[in-house]
Amino acid sequence: MQKTHEKVAVLDVDYHVGNGTASIFYDNPNVLVISIHCHPDYDYPFHSGFEEENDTAQATFHLPLLPGATWDSTYKDAVEKAMNKIAEFGANALVVSLGLDTLDDDPVTLRRAGFHLKGKDYWEMGKLIGSQFKQHAPCLFIQEGGYNMEKLGEAAAEVVAGCASERKA
Repeated sequence: MQKTHEKVAVLDVDYHVGNGTASIFYDNPNVLVISIHCHPDYDYPFHSGFEEENDTAQATFHLPLLPGATWDSTYKDAVEKAMNKIAEFGANALVVSLGLDTLDDDPVTLRRAGFHLKGKDYWEMGKLIGSQFKQHAPCLFIQEGGYNMEKLGEAAAEVVAGCASERKA
């Protein structure tokens, strides 16, 4: 028998706004979409992802950050804010759209603005997600972006390992 989840949260941590995901679930009160991304005044898409651009069901939240964001400067605070919203929402499952173009020196994002997350920051991100999401609820990571091929695999592994370290039964 297939189990269904009454409330699902999608946490998009890609450098670019998760506007496609947000538009699919816009006004769906059973799916919370939170996107942490570069502010649209500085990077593509320039028309979507503003903080005040939420839906009427209060299930879409944009957390735009300024260029140059680091884990300690603003990114950690954004993940904490996102996880608090997920807890308030009461999600039964979490999908993390794991865009790793937030890596320091990512060749695609540095053309315009870029973020500067480093290897250890991904471990901390995973730990934060794992410690604040329900221990026995499903948590799925989908790797979707990132172009610094020398560091991409390690960053992905760090997030998942950090999360798993906090979700032990």
